[in-house]
Amino acid sequence: MSAKTLFQQLVSEISAVYDENEAKSIVYLVLEHFQGISKTDILLDNPLNEVFDYQEIITRLKNHEPVQYIIGETEFYGRRFKVSPATLIPRPETEELVELTLNTFQDLVKNKLIVSNPKILDIGTGTGCIAISVGGGIDNASVTAYDISTKALQIAQENAVTNKVKVDFEEVNFLDESKHESLPMFDIILSNPPYVTDFEKQEMEQNVLAYEPHLALFVEDDNPLIFYIAIAKFAKKHLSVNGFCIVEINQSFGLETAALFWDEGFSSVEVVKDFFGRDRMVKAHL
Repeated sequence: MSAKTLFQQLVSEISAVYDENEAKSIVYLVLEHFQGISKTDILLDNPLNEVFDYQEIITRLKNHEPVQYIIGETEFYGRRFKVSPATLIPRPETEELVELTLNTFQDLVKNKLIVSNPKILDIGTGTGCIAISVGGGIDNASVTAYDISTKALQIAQENAVTNKVKVDFEEVNFLDESKHESLPMFDIILSNPPYVTDFEKQEMEQNVLAYEPHLALFVEDDNPLIFYIAIAKFAKKHLSVNGFCIVEINQSFGLETAALFWDEGFSSVEVVKDFFGRDRMVKAHL
């Protein structure tokens, strides 16, 4: 069998579940991971000496299991990250949070408004993708990351080692505000907390609902901003002078989320849109 024939066969097998472009993207990832077959091999229709048994993988894909869980990794901001069912799969939109953080930091350093070796906190770190990407982009940064999940923290620690970025991971229930007083000061606070309401579940894809951790995704309909309330209060007391906070948000609550930071006395608060033009982040400066 040739690379192109195998590629076409696998795309055909999952085409009932995924549209053509998505099926092709998935099969590219599967072939590269399990057999080292590149897009060039497929285009050149290179011969294969042996073929991996893909039947179990095809079955899992047909059951809507995310391909990132099947291959055990994904790419985020130019780095490879291990993922597992204990962690959310990093999204491309979250790369914009990393980019905004690095650009904001560089502007503040240029104007001598923030230290060049900042203390950074990532709340609800999951795979560690934000903490590691930002820490890897700032020389001499001191990075701390909190999560409530022991299993997620284990994955995040592996990712930090693999990507050669030092991060101090701590198991913290951030909603327990009685613990906040004992926590240190920071120059930058970041978070992509749970923000999808239970009502919005009905609009979500099956691969998300069935496989990704609900603890990291959902909040109750009657208290959708629970994490942002805690973050805004914490940031007001634990950010250094000229420090800033950036959080990823539910696009349905952009102004409401920004108002929480205004109410805490931040001097500058901005709702930032993503590359799809949707309200995606709130940036707040003390």
